[in-house]
Amino acid sequence: MVLILLVSLYKLCRFFAMSGAERLVVPECVSQAGSWAGGGSSREHREVSPGVNTDVRAALDRILPALHQAIARAKQAAGPAELRRAIAEVFQLVEEAWGMPTLGRDVAKVLCDVIRLEGGLDLLLNLLYTAELETKCQAGKLLEQILVAENRDRIARIGLGVILNLAKERDVPQLAQSVSGILEHMFKHTEETCFQLISDGGLDAILYWCRWTDPIVLRHCAMALANCAMYGGQANQRLMIEKRTAEWLFPLVFSRDDELIRLHACLAITVLATNKEIEKEVERSGTLALVEPFIASLDPEQFACEMLGSSDNSQGRTADDLQRLVPLLDSSRLEAQCIAAFYLCTEAAIKTRQKKTKIFSETGATQSLKRVVCYSTSSTTSSLAKKVLRMIGEEVPRRILPTVPNWKPCEVQTWLQQIGFNKYCQSFLDHQVDGDILLRLTEEELQEDLGMDSSITRKRFFRELTELKTFANYSTCDRSNLADWLGGIDPRFRQYTYNLLTCGINRNFLHRVTEQQLQEDCHINTGFHRVRILTAARETLHSPITLQTASNGTDVFISYRRSTGSQLASLLKVHLQLHGFSVFIDVEKLEAGKFEDKLIQSVMSARNFVLVLSPNALDKCMGDPECKDWVHKEIVTALNSGKNIIPVTDHFEWPDPETLPKDMRAVLKFNGIKWSHEYQEATIEKIIRFLQGRSSRDSSAGSENGLDCLSSPGQT
Repeated sequence: MVLILLVSLYKLCRFFAMSGAERLVVPECVSQAGSWAGGGSSREHREVSPGVNTDVRAALDRILPALHQAIARAKQAAGPAELRRAIAEVFQLVEEAWGMPTLGRDVAKVLCDVIRLEGGLDLLLNLLYTAELETKCQAGKLLEQILVAENRDRIARIGLGVILNLAKERDVPQLAQSVSGILEHMFKHTEETCFQLISDGGLDAILYWCRWTDPIVLRHCAMALANCAMYGGQANQRLMIEKRTAEWLFPLVFSRDDELIRLHACLAITVLATNKEIEKEVERSGTLALVEPFIASLDPEQFACEMLGSSDNSQGRTADDLQRLVPLLDSSRLEAQCIAAFYLCTEAAIKTRQKKTKIFSETGATQSLKRVVCYSTSSTTSSLAKKVLRMIGEEVPRRILPTVPNWKPCEVQTWLQQIGFNKYCQSFLDHQVDGDILLRLTEEELQEDLGMDSSITRKRFFRELTELKTFANYSTCDRSNLADWLGGIDPRFRQYTYNLLTCGINRNFLHRVTEQQLQEDCHINTGFHRVRILTAARETLHSPITLQTASNGTDVFISYRRSTGSQLASLLKVHLQLHGFSVFIDVEKLEAGKFEDKLIQSVMSARNFVLVLSPNALDKCMGDPECKDWVHKEIVTALNSGKNIIPVTDHFEWPDPETLPKDMRAVLKFNGIKWSHEYQEATIEKIIRFLQGRSSRDSSAGSENGLDCLSSPGQT
């Protein structure tokens, strides 16, 4: 007994001997052994609330006795093995609850509350703080499953230091799965919690794990970043950008291995892009361009079926989650509208089965979906919005023709009926109100000429008219693209386009206009809007114009086989961009069009050619004498252009030179740098030395890293 106490004391001394800068302070209620026991209250078996419906009550009557017994066994466990068995029993009960169709969320919520109220949550925190690795992993796995809102509150108050200390042990694969899952949930707690997680290394751990290949960890990472973007607020979004989150989202969106990872990563990048203060930095990452093509390739109903088959996603999203998707639908960015519509489409399929479709009207999603159907210029987004409305039993409105300035009176009539102003149709028809007049209507004309006497009714009408002006297409009369320029300042400012155009003002003349003229002649009544428009016009006039020429090509062109090399290619792109290199990598968006000339030109204009040699990367080049394969074409172009070619191999076997076409065999004379997932930074340093002028034909370059260079059979 004395020996056991001495060993325990030694372990504690070693634990606290760690640098104070590396470990965070943990509250006494967690660090003290046995504090989770909570006195005699933990033995009390709480009654099921009388407000719970019959089916949920029946499920709880069956599960709760077993849960109480399992928690009691965990508290009284004599050793680690017995403790792990008890935790596994609790985990199985909670997992079973989450997997119940229709009732799952309600049943699991009660179980999660019981675990907290009986001291189980504090027990798990204590184990994560003091137990050996196997028990820590078991405790983390259960904690991840029970992080409903009240339990997140408890963690934020007393256990965040425990979680953040675990996140610093980022190279332990057994812990990474559960810790990344716990962080995923905690990032949706509050803005203050997000800030603490970012400040104390939680976000750094997530971004570090983005370079891993474990699909479970990557799913948690993608969702953690989406939650941080959605729940963290604009200040934390800025911190995310400073830590290069937009760049690290690229490999998650680009990967072809897991559609759920890609979807959550797309959500994260689009939420960041809707923040105007960081929009340009998000666009520069190149990640945003991947969103629309990916969403267009998905079937939301099939996706929903896959989610229903997963215990992690079978219950769908909460009302609070859906509420946060609505601003994306209302955003001016097509990517944001597109991904929000897709998420809502999958949720509609889940909520229809659960008979909980009222959640869409309660969160305001229904009205925003109808607006998307009416005004969206994206056929993918509009189609998704229509599917949602049909699934939840709502009327699908007709799409409004966007060229409002060209509307005839009959089209104005259709619009009035659609927005619920049928009462005034005849009056508008009698006055032959067409699109031009509609866009220039004043409140005085609306009241005196068209008989809209109620001031509240007029406000409702102008709210609809402002929305119409904002989404209208002015291309037939807007040759200087004034509408998009105004939308670039603020999406709401597109409403002023027609007022300016009818006064003869275009982008080239706007800087000469006075604030008084904007108010009196153009009827822009909000003073702050006038100031912002004039300020932007004058800044545009004095900003230097930089011309991009073809000779300024990128530093690096990355060639890869899409089926096996996507993840490595995307990782290389991010690493090299973070080291200051400009990188070209062709994305799926280019596949839809004729891009041969553009792609070949990109190879020729790049200074370096990085060739990703993943398993079987050159197989399609064999037996391709006509050079139809894209990797074959890119290699031949790089060889003929004398590019600095740097092969990067990942589980690649060099083929016999005789099996390859003659025009590309010379690529075998270049040394291949062996990619190491465990030592990515060291591998990147070696690649950078080649990029900075050391030819990859030089077999001695970069040998001090200790990473093997693979010599090809054809090397001289």
